Amino acid sequence: MPVSLKSVLTNWAAVMALWALPYLTVLGHLHPDAARSEALQWLLFAIGALGVGSVLYMAWKDTRDPAWRARHGLAPRARSKPAGR
Repeated sequence: MPVSLKSVLTNWAAVMALWALPYLTVLGHLHPDAARSEALQWLLFAIGALGVGSVLYMAWKDTRDPAWRARHGLAPRARSKPAGR
């Protein structure tokens, strides 16, 4: 089954978000000057935030898909009522 490049990058960014703090901690013990780099810390934060945001967006989008809900045994979403009724 082919996997899109976007999906791979999103998952790697989410993994980076999980491992950024341990990475900076280990880097602080090995190379204290590199771990104090504000640019590196912001870069890890930005990539991690994009990754987590993308994973959450994809999960939200999947749960709104009627075919996905049916495949997973979930009830169809209730339709919202139009305003003024």
